[in-house]
Amino acid sequence: MEAIFKMISEQPEYYAWVFGIVNFLWVFFLYINKKRHDKELVQLKQSLDLDLERRKKVFEMKSNQYENYFKNIDEIHNRHRNDYYEIVLPIINEFNASYLRANVMGDQVAAAAATSKFSEDIGKLTRDGFDEVQVMRSQTNSLRLTASDSVASTLDELQELYDKLFEHSEKMIRDIANIALYGDQELARSNQDKLNDLGEITKKKSQILREKMRSELSTI
Repeated sequence: MEAIFKMISEQPEYYAWVFGIVNFLWVFFLYINKKRHDKELVQLKQSLDLDLERRKKVFEMKSNQYENYFKNIDEIHNRHRNDYYEIVLPIINEFNASYLRANVMGDQVAAAAATSKFSEDIGKLTRDGFDEVQVMRSQTNSLRLTASDSVASTLDELQELYDKLFEHSEKMIRDIANIALYGDQELARSNQDKLNDLGEITKKKSQILREKMRSELSTI
């Protein structure tokens, strides 16, 4: 220690200069390091902001898609909730009245016209149902592009159930003629029971899908 002190005492100007250089370099290092640290903090903040903005946009996009999907399903259910009494039953009653009146009068032309009108009305029901299923299938395909594997799988399962509902509805429509002409109430009950079963399964699957979508949105 005394040797170091003696060296500094013999050449104070030189060591003052050395210490000055060292101090300058140390201050310069701290300055550069602080600048780099500040830059990294800015970059990190920008990265976090961009990630937050991206997640916000993804959340808004998915939540809007999911909301529109179930809004469409609810609208379809509401539209057809009273279809039997408001649409199907009047078609059957009109056909029965027209066809019976034509038979009583022995008017084959009127009977044929009643049958033709009945077929047209039933055909329109089928076409309207097909259009709605196509809209749902299109929505399902769009959702699958950004949905998680779990949500996409449940979407497919729900779409299959709606396809089955549509197919069974078509059968029920085809059977209306026999029910109207021959009063086959057993066929009507069988069709209605199967429709109720499919409807209950579809409702439960829809609830599962809602929960999976809600869970997916909470993790974004």
